[in-house]
Amino acid sequence: MAASFEKGLFSVLLAVILWLPLPWGSNWEGAVYLFSSAVFVLGAVCCLLHAHGRLPLTMPFRRAWPALLLIGASVVWAGFQGAPWFSDLADELLPRAARVYPDARRVDPDLPSSFSTDPYYTRLAALKGAAYLILFALILLLTRSRERIRWLAYAIVACGVFEALYGSAKSLTGLEFGFFGREVGRSVAVGTFVNRNHLAGLLEMTLAVGVGLLIAGRFSSPGGNWRDWLRGAATFLLSDKAPLRIAVVIMAIGLVLTRSRMGNVGFAVSLSVTGAVYLLLARSSRFSSGLVLAILSSIVLVDLVIVGSYFGIEEVARRLEQTTVAEASNRVDLYDYAVPYVLDYLPFGAGAGSFVASFLPYGGAEVVIPYDHAHNDYLEFLGEWGVVGWLPTALAVLLSLGAAGFALRERQDSLLRATGIGSFMGIVALLIHSFVDFNLQIPANAGFFTVLLAMGWLARYMPVHHHKPASRQSEADG
Repeated sequence: MAASFEKGLFSVLLAVILWLPLPWGSNWEGAVYLFSSAVFVLGAVCCLLHAHGRLPLTMPFRRAWPALLLIGASVVWAGFQGAPWFSDLADELLPRAARVYPDARRVDPDLPSSFSTDPYYTRLAALKGAAYLILFALILLLTRSRERIRWLAYAIVACGVFEALYGSAKSLTGLEFGFFGREVGRSVAVGTFVNRNHLAGLLEMTLAVGVGLLIAGRFSSPGGNWRDWLRGAATFLLSDKAPLRIAVVIMAIGLVLTRSRMGNVGFAVSLSVTGAVYLLLARSSRFSSGLVLAILSSIVLVDLVIVGSYFGIEEVARRLEQTTVAEASNRVDLYDYAVPYVLDYLPFGAGAGSFVASFLPYGGAEVVIPYDHAHNDYLEFLGEWGVVGWLPTALAVLLSLGAAGFALRERQDSLLRATGIGSFMGIVALLIHSFVDFNLQIPANAGFFTVLLAMGWLARYMPVHHHKPASRQSEADG
């Protein structure tokens, strides 16, 4: 009874993850409250089960305690920023924010000072941060077996395939109807998002998981004869990985059709970096390494050259080459204004989620439209959260990336190695994309990024159970 109930919780968790991208990337308050409520309820149920001894902590959950504490510290800091109980301390330690309140009190005379220039959105950011923390913990706690890792990975790939098909269909047919309303003037793939770059960010992560599943199989060496090598390659192509290869092609088409410059660059660079790390560090046979190299080459050749030339990769290349001086200068100006903004609010930050209010005075004459985001996740997080809130999250990301990299190198189980590859590649891709965009401000993409972080720990520490009862291989592996 308890086991079936716990399986049901895992199914609900997968449903929550699959739901995240649907309502405009969950980038509106109603979707945020719905997502947060769902994970809070799941978290509460898991706590009750654990308290009654029916849901013991998993090895990945136990080993991921540094990341859990670091992310939790950032969430607590965001809550502290938005709290109204430290007005005197805020006026003393954050004079820049204190100067905002005289103008704000003309609208609301009873507004108390806080460490945030926009306390409401800071509290909303703290709510989202708590939801991501619980999502991270739920992935570690409910993904209790290799089979569930497989379900999680294929659910992510299925989500990417759906978004790619939906976005590509709209782009290629000219049907401009959004998932929850009409989209006007769209000529690129946006999927269920509003911004093409955010669909690109999601596809970078889902592609990473798909590529990981594709290249991390257990291959036995067929010997030195070239006919045996060809026979082994043909066996691979005719195996159950063929549908997965088709899924990767579909997602690659969707990524190309977004016309996102940094989305395509981030995917290509992360693919190259992860492939190089895999070939250099993974303990594999010559045949396995050669086949992985062939698969990576086919992804570049087929997806980015042949398929991309038909579906418009040249348009992406043209946008990379023909970025006008005006576009470049506008983006540089935004960074030039954002850097003083960040420095003024260090080390405590302007308040999580407060960029619109806190950055407004920094815009020069060229910035005629208020910016919702900095188009650079690093600058925005540092300016809003400060070093106090940004550093713990950054360390948690690096620890998770390290766990995925270790799994990529050390784990001999094919599925766990695939999970490590997907986690490593997806994290690298979005970290690259974050230099020029704000994917991590979109709840759907931030949620999927959180899942990838957790998958790094699953890949590193998930035990491998063998049928031999006396086997201790699970302890030796990893």
